[in-house]
Amino acid sequence: MAWIKTISDAEAKELGGEYEEAFAKVREVTNSAVASSGGGPPGLSSLNPYAMMYAKQLMQHIMRGPSGVTTQQREMVATVTSLANNCKY
Repeated sequence: MAWIKTISDAEAKELGGEYEEAFAKVREVTNSAVASSGGGPPGLSSLNPYAMMYAKQLMQHIMRGPSGVTTQQREMVATVTSLANNCKY
């Protein structure tokens, strides 16, 4: 449970489909992490929905945009970094 007041999915009208898309990706990675975290990463983003949208665009550009590094290599770096940081996602 977050100790910071967040905005529920029902109240987050400005986000449109962003919440559902974020939750779908989190569920795709691991359902147990979402359950144990009380809702996953999007909850804190409810305080600033535009930051969440821009962060998503930035992540898409970093992971899928033009680069000398392949998508597979980027995914491997992200996986190793998450493992090193003991990240559940």
